[in-house]
Amino acid sequence: MNWKGAISRFVMTLLLLEIFRYTLSLFPAISLAEALLIAALVAGIGYLADEVFGGYISPPGRGFVGFIVTTTIVSIYFTHYVYPIVHTFAYVFDSIAIGVIVGATDALWGWAYQKAH
Repeated sequence: MNWKGAISRFVMTLLLLEIFRYTLSLFPAISLAEALLIAALVAGIGYLADEVFGGYISPPGRGFVGFIVTTTIVSIYFTHYVYPIVHTFAYVFDSIAIGVIVGATDALWGWAYQKAH
């Protein structure tokens, strides 16, 4: 993945976080600064993960990396909001939902980028 892929993953994650904080069940209210931090972490760690595999992975692999990184980062970030045990499942479910959407969008973006070049 090159710098364009990292920027696209950053923008995509930021937009999805902003959209889903209003639609998912118990997703806590986060500020724009927190969403920017999460999106930067997802883009940075995703870029490093892609570089570990030689700088190029297939579009499904890119989607899988996007899913794993996003789900992990969002889950870790929101665990500090978990006080009652009952809400843990909702946070994990919301994190997985965002991870699946980021991963699928990441894979589609990879296919579109691959066909264009």
